[in-house]
Amino acid sequence: MTVRDCFADSMQILKDAVNGNIALDTENPLLFSALCRFYSDQSARHVHFWGLDVEEDYTILIDNMIVDGVLEMT
Repeated sequence: MTVRDCFADSMQILKDAVNGNIALDTENPLLFSALCRFYSDQSARHVHFWGLDVEEDYTILIDNMIVDGVLEMT
């Protein structure tokens, strides 16, 4: 399952986050948490979030969304 499959209704928000137009952790914390769970549990990479530094976790999340091509998705 891809990020697009799981979050199809939120793609514009994800693109805005990747572009730096919004901050998911403060403006949409439920989506931020859901994305972190997705990347740690369901994605092929099984990303490890540290949980100690929100900024570091946010950077890890954005980097993974870039790798997954969120900006190219329509």
